[in-house]
Amino acid sequence: MPRLVDHDQRRAELGEAAVRVILRDGLAGVTVRGVAAEAGWSTGSLRHYFRNQYELQAYVVQATTDALRRRVLPRVQRPRTRGSLVEQIADIVEEMLPLDAERREEYALWSAVVEWERRHPPEGGSETWSDQRALYRQCVAAVRGHEPVREPGRVALPHADAQVELWAAILHTFVDGLASQIVNTPGEVSAETAARLLRSLLEAVPRARSAEAG
Repeated sequence: MPRLVDHDQRRAELGEAAVRVILRDGLAGVTVRGVAAEAGWSTGSLRHYFRNQYELQAYVVQATTDALRRRVLPRVQRPRTRGSLVEQIADIVEEMLPLDAERREEYALWSAVVEWERRHPPEGGSETWSDQRALYRQCVAAVRGHEPVREPGRVALPHADAQVELWAAILHTFVDGLASQIVNTPGEVSAETAARLLRSLLEAVPRARSAEAG
């Protein structure tokens, strides 16, 4: 009797192999031949699942996006009660900065997703960009004194407070630039400097009048 093959499991194994390739060689290394070698498969076996490099990379990018959500979201969403509100928000935003080995690995994976989206702009826009903007929008809204948005469908929508939208865009741009400096000019921006700069920016976010009155 022929052995049954769990195709979902096989695709998951290929995704894991492709992630290892990305971390070593970048998105350019995600080829049928390269991933097959990493997974210990023949190229013929891999082509049973992906007809060409485009299909393979598209699958890998989606798998990587899902993996980043699984890795980052639990850290972002864990309860924080110590320190001031700005300190708590800064602690959340720091999860997006490559300040240790785990987050540097995540930054490399995120960079591969960005590279793919630059080559093949998604019709509905970038998922990773939308996820990040939603996070920064929530962070700025909290600093401004607003209650958090609970409904998943509303998180990605513009906030009614125009200052939230403005400062979410500033924070998003700031974090992307700071992360790039940490990775691309190592030694120039220490973790301590990054933490200080981030907190300075969050302190500069103007509070809503209702929050100031309270």
